[in-house]
Amino acid sequence: MRKQPSKEDNDRATAEAKAHRMADQAAARALLNAAAAERNKAHSHEREKARVTLPIEDGCVFVVSDQHYYPGLEPSAAHLASVYLARRLKPWAIISNGDSIDGASISRWPVSSFTEMGGRPTVAAELGEAAARLRDYEKLASPKFLVWNLGNHDSRFETRLAEKVPEYAGVNGFTLKEHFPGWLPAWRTDFKTAPDAVPEVVVKHRFKGGTYAAHNNAIATGTSMVTGHDHMLWAKAVTNVRGTFWGIDAGTLAPIYSPHFTNYTEDNVVNWQSGFVILHFQNDKFVGPELVHALPDGRVIFRGKELV
Repeated sequence: MRKQPSKEDNDRATAEAKAHRMADQAAARALLNAAAAERNKAHSHEREKARVTLPIEDGCVFVVSDQHYYPGLEPSAAHLASVYLARRLKPWAIISNGDSIDGASISRWPVSSFTEMGGRPTVAAELGEAAARLRDYEKLASPKFLVWNLGNHDSRFETRLAEKVPEYAGVNGFTLKEHFPGWLPAWRTDFKTAPDAVPEVVVKHRFKGGTYAAHNNAIATGTSMVTGHDHMLWAKAVTNVRGTFWGIDAGTLAPIYSPHFTNYTEDNVVNWQSGFVILHFQNDKFVGPELVHALPDGRVIFRGKELV
């Protein structure tokens, strides 16, 4: 009769299996980090690594913002269009400009009703959905750089952990960037021709607020600037003695009536636009933006035509 394993034997086997699993995860993370470093190797950092600086190349850059990826829903029309057009136009960089995750279950805002209590997706579900959608960009061959500018919703992840369990600082998985090693984390991304040059374009999640934030951002910055946060999609040219530059709002990649937005907008009509921005560069200069609109009726409009 075969001897039954003791509790000590079972505990030892469990510990060994866990150690192997953790080693496999660490090895996989190391491979992802190495691949990310290879892809993003020509960038530089400023301001204690809070700012990523990218060299300018001829071609285009995609800025996708405020995705608020929602677990269980099909990818939005704007997301699908961004992947489709990226295959066609071959951008040399993609900027995920904040709020890829929503952080609904860890929001500082209280639930609005008993109905909503069970309806907020978990952090794990949101991270999984964001990882799946961002992987669509990671699979593209053309981007030399993938940058994630942190948004206020993204920051909920680490803010909650730092507030509730500060003793876990430094533990693997407790920073958002560890879950997305293929992306350079930043507060801001600059496109420059030289380290001491004025940026041709500054991209960050938010700066000024209000309806005319894009225009005011360009005036305050003194160069072209792209922001998200307000979910509006438009571009305003500004001309002064220095020339013409642009204030650009990057819209939202989410459907404007996503379940994430239902309760904190109190189901109001919102002046938001789903879509994204394409930035064009030539001869070390920013030569202007293009807007891709995903309309509420499901159509996606690019260069005056409907994408099929």
